[in-house]
Amino acid sequence: MADERGDRPPGEPQEGPPPIPRGWQRHPQERMLITPLMAGLGGLLVFFVVVAVVVWLPIHTFDPPASADWAPLSNQAHSGRDLFASNGCYVCHSGYSRPQDVREALYFLYPKVSQPGDFYGSDQSPNLLGTERTGPDLSQESGWHPDDWQFAHFYDPRYMDPRSLMPDMKALFSDTQVNQLVAFVEQRSGKSGLLRYAGQVYAKHVVLANQGFPEPYTGFQGAHKPIVEPLPDSELNPPKDQLEEAPNLSQIDRSYWLSADPLPVTQENLFRGKEIFLDRCVGCHGLKGNGKGPGARFLSPPPADFTSADDACCGGDTGPGDFYYRILRGWTGTAMENFGDRLSVNDIWRVVLFLKTIPNGTLEANRIPEPKDFIVWQPSAELLAWVKSEQKLTDNVSFDKKQVTDPFMQEAMRVFPGLRPSDHIVLNDKTNTPLSLEAAAAGIKAIYEDMLDRAWSDAKSRGDKLPPAVQKEIPPEVPGE
Repeated sequence: MADERGDRPPGEPQEGPPPIPRGWQRHPQERMLITPLMAGLGGLLVFFVVVAVVVWLPIHTFDPPASADWAPLSNQAHSGRDLFASNGCYVCHSGYSRPQDVREALYFLYPKVSQPGDFYGSDQSPNLLGTERTGPDLSQESGWHPDDWQFAHFYDPRYMDPRSLMPDMKALFSDTQVNQLVAFVEQRSGKSGLLRYAGQVYAKHVVLANQGFPEPYTGFQGAHKPIVEPLPDSELNPPKDQLEEAPNLSQIDRSYWLSADPLPVTQENLFRGKEIFLDRCVGCHGLKGNGKGPGARFLSPPPADFTSADDACCGGDTGPGDFYYRILRGWTGTAMENFGDRLSVNDIWRVVLFLKTIPNGTLEANRIPEPKDFIVWQPSAELLAWVKSEQKLTDNVSFDKKQVTDPFMQEAMRVFPGLRPSDHIVLNDKTNTPLSLEAAAAGIKAIYEDMLDRAWSDAKSRGDKLPPAVQKEIPPEVPGE
């Protein structure tokens, strides 16, 4: 007997497709209208259209004129750019400053927002835009650190920043290559960056001449050399009628010269200061605070030695305000960089408190600094007489109502905030080289124009795309300043 639909007898195995109810029609067999080949070709077409619209079309159609801040790269810097790109440095470090970035202004006092015309020409285009932003934005790095800081940093970043995640480059680059890489970092930020770099170079000359140190090692040579030594005191010639520390004080705003530390000398404040010192400063200043950290071999002048009790109590440029200003803003011409955007005001003052205890052994292991270890600084009679008769505290240049518009004078004032236009002092070198804002502005201008001239000449020899007119001057208001 057949089943209810009469398709087959009960118990007989089913063969073929399952039965359907009477009166129904089976759906026709489905077939793929787009074959795998067509799907693949369509996908490739969409991919190349997107690439063309997003990548090729902007590169070949978006051609803004050079910005007022744009400058070409020298041949050495151009080679450094190739190294920067080929080694993937741009993956972590951006070449495009954005105001909405979480790291904006983290390391630099005067950031700027990138403009399309900043990347004019073949030596800066396509721009090396970072994506992940693991490291800081380097689009405005030029001039914030001297070359010797850069050499130590590329050799082992922990020498300059013990907290750095960056891999060391000691086995990756030769001396020639790291010189090229540093040249790119120092010249990539346009005219405003080149102006800062010129100020850095000029300040380096001043500091070395005044303190009697030789030029720093280049490349990675410092890794295999001893820490540089100063000239004997007999080779220096401090003027008898001038405060010996006056040239150093010229790089500190004079309103800080006689400032006291506003925080109380408590064990808590001292211990916090020690914690920050060990976290941030030992790469240069060393675990003993004697200026002999692993990075010191690259640097000239070497990092400050904080172990002298005489300096702690009586130095003409070692007051609490002097230390605070240098930590806050850095010391142009040396490897001391600014921490004003990385440490709070109170933490900087806590570090200053702790520095005054180092001569009493507070960096020893398991040693907690106590108030009895603190050395009180008092201004010397010579310092008080100097600020009363010569560089008076009330004559701070920032109180002048007349605005300075010359960019080279602006840079000189940034590098030497302790000077005003009427101040004329000399360095402690053998020839007593003059130091004034006027001389500094002229020196910075000469260095800037020489670097820019060489960059233009190199760009022309490479056949790079250049603006129709050569514009060496920088705008009245320097971008980023």
